[in-house]
Amino acid sequence: MAIKKKRTHIYLLLPLYAYYGLFFLVPLGILFIYSFWLTSTTKIIPIFTLHNYIEMFTKELYRTIIFRSLYIGLVIGLLCVLLSYPLAYALTFKYKKLQDAILYLILISLFSNYLVRVYAWKTILGNYGFINQILTYLGIIKQPLEFLLYSKTAVVITLVFILVPYTILPIFSSLQNVSIDLIEAAKDLGANPTRAFFKITLPLSMPGVTTGFIFSFILSAGDYVTPQLVGGNSGLMIGRIISDQFGQSYNWPLGSAISYMMIFLMIIIINIFIWITRILKLRS
Repeated sequence: MAIKKKRTHIYLLLPLYAYYGLFFLVPLGILFIYSFWLTSTTKIIPIFTLHNYIEMFTKELYRTIIFRSLYIGLVIGLLCVLLSYPLAYALTFKYKKLQDAILYLILISLFSNYLVRVYAWKTILGNYGFINQILTYLGIIKQPLEFLLYSKTAVVITLVFILVPYTILPIFSSLQNVSIDLIEAAKDLGANPTRAFFKITLPLSMPGVTTGFIFSFILSAGDYVTPQLVGGNSGLMIGRIISDQFGQSYNWPLGSAISYMMIFLMIIIINIFIWITRILKLRS
């Protein structure tokens, strides 16, 4: 009977496996093969070579943009976690009556148009936007703060605003599994609220923190639209470079190599973050 149930489960999952295999693994495999080929004008030459990977690391432009994208993604991931955790914590333990209303607003923000939110921040951060107008009216500045738009700062601010909901939800879900009895037991044993938080609440909620960081880091490091609209030259990220290789330059092999290198580096950073969180959890 157990073997029949196992086979039934496998059969039920076959459509899902087929979907991901056909539309995810197969395209990734094709890109991986392309990354070792060459291109000549408008023709792809199927010759095995490491030229694309060598060019990626020997050209300063590619190195700079790759590490800039990873750095911005890392900063945004950490900022999203730092901003999301207090709100998720407050909704779980302090303001339970407001849970449904605030979670509803968070979900509504996810359904709003991505481009509309980016253009809204472009308007807010502009030379004649809301922030500069307020600061000028208060007499804090005389000239508009030009670094607010078309810069790395603008990319970080906009993407943090867009990605915070993706971080709040997994952290909130993780905090829901933290038993109040454990916290009360820690307090009964002499732990103050701060010690109880770092010994009980934070370690038990780390899976949500890790998931939220991974979501925000991956989505921001590989973003294409936001750097285009609010980043300018100093906020240029790897999404634009990859898009140009597949579009204007018609250099699919180089674009594939850059894509795979980004995937490889992001996996390394994610695993380092998971490793750090596990060490912190064991020490708590």
